[in-house]
Formats: sequence, structure tokens, C-alpha cells
Amino acid sequence: MSGKLDGKTAVITGASRGLGKAMALALAAEGVRIALVARDRQRLDAVAAEIGGANGQATVVPADVTSEDQVRRIEREIAAGGFST
Repeated sequence: MSGKLDGKTAVITGASRGLGKAMALALAAEGVRIALVARDRQRLDAVAAEIGGANGQATVVPADVTSEDQVRRIEREIAAGGFST
């Protein structure tokens, strides 16, 4: 799809399951690059593969958002890019 969200980036916390995963998949379908954030790397990798399989872009950033240091790391990693197709 092509639209006003193409090329935008969304950071989705809790992206490994439930509402976070659903939001990530829906936004990716609209052309949004997705930064997937949660503690479970394996589940994040599965969501990223699902997004990639639908020609979306996602990057996996395993982290615990209750840690300020990890939130700052998330910000640095996302700002540096690292999106795959």
C-alpha cells in the first residue's frame, strides 16, 4: 500500500505478542518501518520475519523499557538505522 505513512518509523514496545504485535503488523502493512521492542528476542525475530515476509521493514531491539539505560540504547539503535527489508 502507498499512503501518508510510507517512510515513517514507529517504535512499538511490547511488540512480541498481543496488541503490540497487532499494531506492528498493521502499521507495517501501511508502509511504516517498525522498530520492534520487547524482552523476548525469539518472539521479536518471529514478528520481524512475518513483517519481512509481507515486504515490510522491521528491526529488532530487545530491551526492557523499565530500564532508563536500555531506553537510551533503544533510541541510539533506532536513530542509527539498521532496518532490513
